Amino acid sequence: MCLKFLLFLLCTKICIVFCETGCSDFETCGSCIGYAFDRCVWCSAEEHEGSRCKSRIKADESKLWCKGTSISDPETENNVTLNKDFNAGEKGEPVIQFRPQYLNIKARPGIPVKISMSYKPAKDYPLDVYYLMDYSHTMTKHAETLKNQGFNIYNELIKLTNNVRLGVGSFVEKNSLPYVDDTQQNSYSFKNHLSLTDNMNEFAEALKEKPNGSNYDDPEATLDGLMQAMVCKKEVGWRDNARRIIVLSTDSTYHSAGDGKFVGAVRPHDMKCYVVNNTYQMELELDYPSVGQINKVAAENNIMIIFSADKKVEQHYKTLETKVLGSKYVPLKVDSTLVNVIKTEYLSLIRKVYLDFKITSFMQLTLDQDCSRDNECELKHNQSVELTGTLTITSCPPKNNYKHNVEIGPRMLNEKLKIEVDIYCQCDCEKPGSGIENSDMCNNAGTYQCGICNCDSDRYGSTCQCNGISTDDEDQCKKNNQTLPCSGRGTCSCGKCDPCLSGFSGPYCEYDDTACPSPEGLLCADHGICKYGQCQCSPSWIGEDCRCPINNESCKAPYSKEVCSGNGECSCGKCECKVCSGQFCDDCEEVAMKRCKELEDFAYCNFNENKKECDLKFNQTNTEVTLVNKTEINSPDWYMAKYWCRKVLEDENIFVFKYYYSTSSNSKLHLIIQNELEKPPIANVWIAVGSVIGAVLLIGLITLIAWKILVDLHDKREYDKFANESAAAGFDTSINPLYESPATTFQNPAYNG
Repeated sequence: MCLKFLLFLLCTKICIVFCETGCSDFETCGSCIGYAFDRCVWCSAEEHEGSRCKSRIKADESKLWCKGTSISDPETENNVTLNKDFNAGEKGEPVIQFRPQYLNIKARPGIPVKISMSYKPAKDYPLDVYYLMDYSHTMTKHAETLKNQGFNIYNELIKLTNNVRLGVGSFVEKNSLPYVDDTQQNSYSFKNHLSLTDNMNEFAEALKEKPNGSNYDDPEATLDGLMQAMVCKKEVGWRDNARRIIVLSTDSTYHSAGDGKFVGAVRPHDMKCYVVNNTYQMELELDYPSVGQINKVAAENNIMIIFSADKKVEQHYKTLETKVLGSKYVPLKVDSTLVNVIKTEYLSLIRKVYLDFKITSFMQLTLDQDCSRDNECELKHNQSVELTGTLTITSCPPKNNYKHNVEIGPRMLNEKLKIEVDIYCQCDCEKPGSGIENSDMCNNAGTYQCGICNCDSDRYGSTCQCNGISTDDEDQCKKNNQTLPCSGRGTCSCGKCDPCLSGFSGPYCEYDDTACPSPEGLLCADHGICKYGQCQCSPSWIGEDCRCPINNESCKAPYSKEVCSGNGECSCGKCECKVCSGQFCDDCEEVAMKRCKELEDFAYCNFNENKKECDLKFNQTNTEVTLVNKTEINSPDWYMAKYWCRKVLEDENIFVFKYYYSTSSNSKLHLIIQNELEKPPIANVWIAVGSVIGAVLLIGLITLIAWKILVDLHDKREYDKFANESAAAGFDTSINPLYESPATTFQNPAYNG
């Protein structure tokens, strides 16, 4: 606690020393309050002397700095404008699972704003699954598989929700040479056989149709059909509030943008719907869509695509999987893999929530809950989960455009929280009509507003006293009677150094803005700016060279919440270890085993899926993943990864990986994953049986020997007791007179021995 307090005092002191200079550098009210690296305030008092912009901390210390109520320091406003309660869609009302719906935020750059949200999945949440099939002749052999898959999908999904609808569509190829001879072959780019419906009989009937299309080349119009299936909302029947999945089944590769020129389709695809009477009408006018367009439309319409493709084209669709966000590849075969994928995706919606957001380049949004690692975002039955985020404006937007929109919402759902953000980069006293035009205080050559003169285009100076032909007072541009005005690094205009040459600053251009501390060759450690010869650190960094982070996040290993693994203290962003060693004090056996447990889910995701998908799912970007075989993982190339991690799977196979962190400042996590599972050791039945039998016999033998010893000891005790009692009674031990010895001795009379 004491350490945190000292750190707070240090940060406050540094902010006062360094950030104050940054505030005093601004000459207009808007630029003052729009400074993101400190909370600057502006004094508009008419009789004010000195800098009108000052750090809030410094201004609070000096009560006499600005007279009256002339300080401009806009406060943050966070108003909920629409917050409808959760609704499961009963009585035909819209489904509401995410709230609030609208916010209005007014904030200045650099000031974080907290956002509170709630999510509660509706019971029997609607699910739309569209079955898009390749109907070329080569798919005939898969016809029964497709039919069975369709039935299996329906039968499994109705166990999860009563609100599922299915539809069927197909594609072949653009109906023109050189791909198709339209006089002899049956071909088309897209047909909608059945719009989304909950009528199982209609769905079963649609699946009975056999593939009968044909074309000359191997690639198909896959992307043509996929694009129309996504954008033709009315024709296909997509519901606004449903989870949307397209299952695309094919045994061939696909044409993409540029290939359409061979049939005369030279117009780039415009991502619009052209389905009339359930058939795509612009196949010979529009080129094939690009993969980027498919990704864009899928993301905008919240559609998940599952590529169920033949094994021979697996690599093509695995590559496509990495380029279309949220898509998955599943082999086209008769098993439950595809059904399980769809089932898993639906369950992920009702059991866990992931948030996506859209913001501008000058804003930053962080979510307090890390839904990829913790149980914080997991949903309990009929309960909501509370989510919080922090929105920070990092700078004033360009072109004086101070109103912008932000959207936050659950992934793959249409429900969004829409936020209208008003950015404070203009003071009220600067707005049109608020100043005094042609003011005497500005020599009748400018507008007096916010305590300063906003000069006309042909005048300048603090009171618009300069007109470009006035005699420059160079003495005012010299510091301490220097020989050269502006230290020889700028232009003296109307008694003021304006501008200084690039790389210099100060009233007399006396500061070299490249002379600040540069650890590892980076000016101000690349975490601040050099101004007036000193580093002005970004909000998250401190120190004269901005090298030390203000928090201890850099002392936490990826996927760990403990500072220095609980074995040390964080000092200037680095761990000082008490126990163990290593970058995060985790280089010892007991910590390594705990780290393996923390990393195993992310590593196993990379074993099964592509890295892009896993980084998104687990909210990770600073990672590098390498898949190697069993021989390579044991090679000296991975000497940095000292510890082995093993995860026993449900089928008792063993998943193996190693890990290490980069020694550079970014602490990148490196995973080396064995691309083949290890089989559990096979037990020898006869050894087990023999061991059991041997153990039983040994126990029996030991028991028998013990019994014999105990009986003998008991007999001996009884005999000794009898002998002692006889002696005590005066009886002697003698031979029974009736006893006749069984042994008789005869002497040979002839024997002389």
